[in-house]
Amino acid sequence: MAIKIIQTFPKLTATASTASLSSSIAMKSGYIRVSTGTTGAHVAIGTNPTATSSDFHLPPLTAEVIKERIARQKISGITTGTTTVIQFDNNAGNAFLIEDYVTIDGVSSPAGINTSHNSIISKTDSSVTIDYNSTAHSNIIIGSGNLSKSVKISVLGSGGSSDVFVSEVVQLVTE
Repeated sequence: MAIKIIQTFPKLTATASTASLSSSIAMKSGYIRVSTGTTGAHVAIGTNPTATSSDFHLPPLTAEVIKERIARQKISGITTGTTTVIQFDNNAGNAFLIEDYVTIDGVSSPAGINTSHNSIISKTDSSVTIDYNSTAHSNIIIGSGNLSKSVKISVLGSGGSSDVFVSEVVQLVTE
């Protein structure tokens, strides 16, 4: 089996005393590759997780690919306000869940409407409402805007301090 890296993220430092938290990751493939250095680490993935010694453990010098559910949709419209409504094309479907956190990217203008890791507070078959105050934004040009489910990764060292490397990959099977 081979993998192709589609995004990389800043390394996390896992210490035995305090869990570290990544910035948000807008999911593209849903396959997250996590690798450890000379010390193992406990790994938690979610909306705003805090890794504990009960979470998934990666031994030293190990790499694993963890699958996360993805949801990604092209944006057809945005209604601004104290909350923000993102519309999808008719019959495009809505794979997002109320408990998801999402990231908007690729909207041409204004740049400030591209947000990171906001919670979905309601949804319909063709839209989601997120907890983001967008009243300061107007004249939105969608361009190639997308809404993607986003997650964060937390790591806790298991016995010392170690770097943990995170990337999102596509798994390719070769014959």
